Amino acid sequence: MPAKSLPLAPEAPVALYIDGTRAAVLFCSPFDLDELAVGYAVSRRLISERGELASLAVRPDQRSVSLCTASGKGIGREDEGYVFSACGAASIREDPEPEGSDGPRAGASGEPLAFPRSLDMEGLGALSRRMFASAELYRKTGGMHIAALASYPEERGAYFAAREDVGRHNAVDKVVGRGFLDGVDFRGTVLLTSGRIASDMVLKADAAGIPILVSRSIPTTEAYRLALERRIILVGRIGSAEPIVYSGGSL
Repeated sequence: MPAKSLPLAPEAPVALYIDGTRAAVLFCSPFDLDELAVGYAVSRRLISERGELASLAVRPDQRSVSLCTASGKGIGREDEGYVFSACGAASIREDPEPEGSDGPRAGASGEPLAFPRSLDMEGLGALSRRMFASAELYRKTGGMHIAALASYPEERGAYFAAREDVGRHNAVDKVVGRGFLDGVDFRGTVLLTSGRIASDMVLKADAAGIPILVSRSIPTTEAYRLALERRIILVGRIGSAEPIVYSGGSL
């Protein structure tokens, strides 16, 4: 049987350059690369406001993408080398609280994240179903991940964006990048993902300033620990009859 007729998840190595030097080679689904680059930069706290993004360009053959910051924060950063789609972004390291700090963590906006008083599970479930309804490549191949960024609580004309990738951490970066480019206030959003919530996803949400992270799966022990520390709400098994609120919030 010819390969072109087989269900295959799209994956290719894409070189990412930040401030003129190579930051990493990302194994990803080679589309929405501008968003992927921006989400990558947000997750590493290289940019937090639209004005900090000086330029962004994707090579026509989709083999590389270049991003420049206004501050030059990416200059001299260590090249991460190959970041494979099957693993998390291991180079995202914990950024401990400054010594003596006893307040909640601040997100990309610089303002502390705060837990809402209650959670609308019906609304979160509807957003999760909307995310999966957008998963066209998953339905075609069965081998993709999807992430979504949505306004929360949802209001009329609310923001919603979903992106797919062979790697779940890439899907998260893509949708965060899309939100950043659209000028979304991350403090009023929820990040939804199709797969297990790993520690790197909590750190990505923390860097962007997203207060709620939702999945139909469950978090890892380290993701749970970080969510408690960073005051990020974790909701697992959103597609089940009894979703689990792991940290923050209440039903």
